[in-house]
Amino acid sequence: MKKEIVGVIGLGYVGAPLAYLAATKEYQVIGIDNDLKKINAIREEKMLPTQLTDIYKDYKKNLLLTNDYNELKNADIVIICVPTPTIDDVPDLSILNKVIESLAFVMKKGSLIIIESTIAPGMTRKYVQEKLYEINGLEINKDYELAYCPERIDPGNKKYWVGNINRVCGATSNDTLSKVCNFYEDIIDAKIIPMQSIEEAELVKVWENSIRNMSIAQANLLAKIADKYNFSVKRLINGLNSKVEQFGLSIAFPGIGPGGHCIPEDIHYLIKAVEDNDNVDMQIFKESVKINENMPQYALSKLLKAVNKNCDNIENLKIVMLGISYKANTDDMRRSQALVLLEMLKKYNPNVIVFDPIVNNTPKSEIESKISEILKDANVVIVGCPHKEFLKINFSEFNNIKYLLDCWNKFDKLAINSDGINYIGIGE
Repeated sequence: MKKEIVGVIGLGYVGAPLAYLAATKEYQVIGIDNDLKKINAIREEKMLPTQLTDIYKDYKKNLLLTNDYNELKNADIVIICVPTPTIDDVPDLSILNKVIESLAFVMKKGSLIIIESTIAPGMTRKYVQEKLYEINGLEINKDYELAYCPERIDPGNKKYWVGNINRVCGATSNDTLSKVCNFYEDIIDAKIIPMQSIEEAELVKVWENSIRNMSIAQANLLAKIADKYNFSVKRLINGLNSKVEQFGLSIAFPGIGPGGHCIPEDIHYLIKAVEDNDNVDMQIFKESVKINENMPQYALSKLLKAVNKNCDNIENLKIVMLGISYKANTDDMRRSQALVLLEMLKKYNPNVIVFDPIVNNTPKSEIESKISEILKDANVVIVGCPHKEFLKINFSEFNNIKYLLDCWNKFDKLAINSDGINYIGIGE
């Protein structure tokens, strides 16, 4: 039986692996993106998931890459995976709007549109259903079908990727829901969980990341309390985890705050949607945002306190920041708190040296020598993002280092202090 033709709009962290995956499942896939550099990178398989490395060569013929929306005229399924960021904590759906405008006059009658981009409850209907009718008079469940199946990728996670992460799906009719679930069950080796409506699926997406945001905020607050009483947050979390073993509670770990597209952004979608439509107090969510967004300032204040205590002048110290992406072992810098900390630090010392081997795509053979060169004269080292390459560093080899700001508590405080270096952690 011949499979449907699938269009994937937006070939970033979400869309590219999805397009590759669908192609290996014998679907004819049309990948759409306005960025020709990104298209070329996908053609060169630079964004190919490791799980598909060995088999994709046999399915290359199934993937067409282009910036021409007219190629979607025969697509049975169109999946939209474009960014939906927040600007000043307000959801920005301008990219999604442009996609819908481009799609409105080329989509095949009866085609299924699936939104994977993160949006708040009610926004799929408002920004897709209403807009398609406004632009070209297209009616839901007559001219096309509509569903929401949010992405759940975890950049850098080698165990879970687009091909094995559980999904929730919501649609505008039962028939459409069955069609969506069947499609994802065909390409993904994971649970596909049907929701009663699109709005339920939308809420699941923003709520799960809001919970994570709050959990991180709790961990960061615990770290501040640990600092206040001279406790070790690592020991406290180890104690808390003794209950995790029996009851399955989830304990986050402190740092300079969450980054990326999901955790720090989705909570704003939730707050905005609820406050605009319902009389529900969202203060608890707002407080978690405030705690997390304050963490770079908190880390900087700890560093400045240590420097001043030793009668050093931060302006005269040679400072090196290791890692500027938001998450270890990825090159994703979206809403990176390390970058926020860097900008704050530059107000005190504008000559901060930054090294991130993953962001800069440094060859593995050169990383060790570059680290040695950068650290040989450093007085202050800040671990902004704990890439695996940094965890191998023996700081005792560098005699000039006086302060180590470990933004993610990855190093042993006692060992660092015993080397004559002032260790500064988050809650340590």
